[in-house]
Amino acid sequence: MYELVYTYVKYFLPILFLMTLIPAAALWSESLRVNVVVTVRVANLDIGSWRVFLNYTCDVCRGIRDDYVNLSEDYDTIYVYLDNRETNNVWVGLVIENNYGIPATLEGLKVSFRNASGTYELSGDDYSIYPYEPVKDGVGNKPYWGHLSCGDLPISDYLTELPITIESGWKAVVWVNVSTYGMTNGDLIIELTYDSGSS
Repeated sequence: MYELVYTYVKYFLPILFLMTLIPAAALWSESLRVNVVVTVRVANLDIGSWRVFLNYTCDVCRGIRDDYVNLSEDYDTIYVYLDNRETNNVWVGLVIENNYGIPATLEGLKVSFRNASGTYELSGDDYSIYPYEPVKDGVGNKPYWGHLSCGDLPISDYLTELPITIESGWKAVVWVNVSTYGMTNGDLIIELTYDSGSS
């Protein structure tokens, strides 16, 4: 019996000790390498669609020619050309889309006017913003987008203020009424300002 215990202690315990020591030593003596791929998505909003109504000083309100409206390459800014006819105000409707996989927050709009004399940022007293609750689909069926004329604006049930968060795959309609009296031969510029999540 003592021989069995002696054999156990003499041979088996050192082997067990070595079996636990070798992996532990290997972890301590070698560098650990980890290959990791991190994909970072940045929130982004685009102007997916637009509508523009001009309210002229002669009390006529009508849509604008398509070639008088342009979007920036990144779809963050709309340019509305105002010709030499005097307008009292302009209604600019924007369908703002989030097609980028993560929620994005529309913080506000930067409104300015650019002509041959330069670019002038308008103050909040020169325009009003009418944002509507984001929707998954069916913007064209909403009373604040489809089948309306400028005399209908603003449509009730708009949100009282920005910011609004737009989930991935959702859209929000924002109407902007800009006082444009005296603005001619230049571009009315409306730029989205939003939290891109990159800061």
